[in-house]
Amino acid sequence: MDRPSLYELAQIDRDRYTILGIELNVDGPTTAAVYAFDRLEHSIARLEEIVELGLSRGEIPVVRFDIPEMDAGDFIGHAFRRMSVRLVIQDLGDQALMVSEPSSAQAGDARGSKPF
Repeated sequence: MDRPSLYELAQIDRDRYTILGIELNVDGPTTAAVYAFDRLEHSIARLEEIVELGLSRGEIPVVRFDIPEMDAGDFIGHAFRRMSVRLVIQDLGDQALMVSEPSSAQAGDARGSKPF
């Protein structure tokens, strides 16, 4: 692989941590951080065990690692081969969106749109 991994960009030990989340802010200067679970501290090796811990505790403890400042496009290009982002309004929280086809009256207004 000719590009650095997300673990290398964040300068964290992939044998100790599992990255569970990424935060990318593009508001003025671009900032990026990853949120990683410390498998060594919690004596957990598999992702399934991390999920179980979160279900039993209602949360998963993570450590924030800031990624050195870089252009958002460069970061995305280095960190990901492919990326898909879906954004929902904050007020919905974790509610699921149920996708359906537009009604026949709305179909004419939905020219070229894709379900979310």
